[in-house]
Amino acid sequence: MDKKVRLIGAVAATVALMAALAACAPQANNPVTDEAAMNAVPAQDQFGVVVAEQWQGLYPNQYRTWLDNEANSPESGKDNYLETYPQLATMYKGYGFAKGYDEAASHSYTLRSIAETPRVNEKTLANCITCKTPQYTAMVQAEGDSAYAKPFGEVLALMTEPVSCYNCHGNDPTQLEVTNGFYLNSLGNSVATTPVESQVCGQCHNEYYFNPQTKATTNPYVGTEAMTAEAILAYYDGIGFMDWEHPDTGAPLLKAQHPEFETIYGGAGSRMAAAGFSCADCHMATETDEAGTKYASHYLVSPLESEAQQEKCAMCHDDIAAEVRQWQEGVTRREHEIAAQIELYIQQLAAAKDSLDAATLEQAQQIHRHAQFYWDYVMVENSEGAHNPEACHQNLDKAEELLAEGFALLA
Repeated sequence: MDKKVRLIGAVAATVALMAALAACAPQANNPVTDEAAMNAVPAQDQFGVVVAEQWQGLYPNQYRTWLDNEANSPESGKDNYLETYPQLATMYKGYGFAKGYDEAASHSYTLRSIAETPRVNEKTLANCITCKTPQYTAMVQAEGDSAYAKPFGEVLALMTEPVSCYNCHGNDPTQLEVTNGFYLNSLGNSVATTPVESQVCGQCHNEYYFNPQTKATTNPYVGTEAMTAEAILAYYDGIGFMDWEHPDTGAPLLKAQHPEFETIYGGAGSRMAAAGFSCADCHMATETDEAGTKYASHYLVSPLESEAQQEKCAMCHDDIAAEVRQWQEGVTRREHEIAAQIELYIQQLAAAKDSLDAATLEQAQQIHRHAQFYWDYVMVENSEGAHNPEACHQNLDKAEELLAEGFALLA
């Protein structure tokens, strides 16, 4: 039977599965029931955050598995994207990402990673700390947009807690909470139609920009229907936004961030989203402790790294590991091919720039802007195409079509 048919036919079974998975969702923390322990209110830090260590007595399984994320460290074989995609030196020329761009480590290292990146300088603002620590999230909640415009180094020096409980639960581990207000606003009416287990992940795993006036972290859309690369590009074009001007072509370029949520839920959405699965269902395995209590592991892994997670996939997939490898290899191969085309286009546009009339130059620069954004939108989405291979190929198709138009224009 065709897998798409099987997947659609499995929706009813998925609903039943989701009910069974309710016990594994992040909000089902299976806390201890000792009355004295339950009445003990963990202390908050100076920002009003109960840090993870304070919860370990009440939620030992969740705390222990949260600590397991330390295994996914910057030293654990991460890609240096500037080496993996050597064309980035040309594509990102004139922008901070040309100085350093490594594959992300786990949530345990968010503060270390932002402190060590070569992309910051004396002009960097605190908005770059968004999603790196719950303490900054709480600061923004308390102070509003003014917190975004503070000096980066001054604020970072105050932060001590990497991404942890508060980011997804506030100070109530029995509930899920989208603590980033900017993102909740950007969901609009889609709040009612997307799983909260995905919203709490999506509030950091999304495409954003810094408002030029307020410096606030901002999403370029409202609602999931506007969360496509094409709609986001139109939004940026409409407000005249750019991240930097390429020094060789003069094109006003955009740097995509990490649009995992948009890739899964944006527009028509992915097959996984259509089937009703959330981020937590795929990345937080159900485990059982020695007392027989089931809980959601807070060790965040690829489903391919968990036998228990792959057993869920078997409902719709004969060999999920082989399928994902096929998706990722196909997307990655095209990323490399198109990156080479973009580099060549930049070189040709730079060489021809001074001989083009104003209208032709503007058109050629817009092609550079758009083609590179479509490519970047796919490459920086951290699943390498696995979250939504169809959408990734569609965006790469658009990049190729634009480049063909651009090469013809310059011929």
